Amino acid sequence: MLKFLRENFKITNDCIILATPMVIFFISIQWFIQTFQNILSLPANNIAFYLTLWIWISGCFAGWFYMTKKTLQFSKKTFLYDTDRSTALTKLFLCLFKGVGKFFVSFLIMVAVCFCFKLLKYGLLLSLFKLPYKLDISQVSIISIAIVLIFWYFFIYWIPEIVYNYTNAFKAMINSVKMTILSFKNTFPLYIFMVLIGILLRIIIFMAEDNPFTYFLLIILTYYYLLYFILIIFRDYERNYVTKN
Repeated sequence: MLKFLRENFKITNDCIILATPMVIFFISIQWFIQTFQNILSLPANNIAFYLTLWIWISGCFAGWFYMTKKTLQFSKKTFLYDTDRSTALTKLFLCLFKGVGKFFVSFLIMVAVCFCFKLLKYGLLLSLFKLPYKLDISQVSIISIAIVLIFWYFFIYWIPEIVYNYTNAFKAMINSVKMTILSFKNTFPLYIFMVLIGILLRIIIFMAEDNPFTYFLLIILTYYYLLYFILIIFRDYERNYVTKN
């Protein structure tokens, strides 16, 4: 596992081109939410807001994750001429648009399923407050985090299964659960390690909020961590379920 983690640093640096659309995506979502959240008093505005957000996130996911697959393939190639490399880089950015055309519906369904899961999670947490014995906020928060981590573990291969096998969202979801169960011995330690690193990074960011420069550097590190984590998932999927096939 350690060798795989070390190799992924080099792969992440080779695929750093993915960071640009990823950062633009996050910034655009944050801008959209901050700009329009103040006009959500009317029901019609609420519907338009969430519908637009759903479509935008689905489109960005479809394009960016397809670009991730192609960038990993690109990183394995050797180019004799700079012109060939430049042409390949241009094609990578075009994959953003091709990915939307290929996988938009699948990610539209996926985002909707995740939203439904979020509603179910909130319903479960609210029901906990109605139990005979009272739970405090910290206990409920821990339960909430545990539910999310378990959910994403079993669906860790959901996105690669869609992108690599052109599988519809529901079938890919079922396949993801089967794959994580079959590869539990290898996948679970990798997942737990990356989650612990993410929690540690979150704590450090919280402690550094009063220092603008340090906070800025940590935000950049967070983007790098997200890219590193996603590439780990894609590469782990490739070595277990693409190379073998």
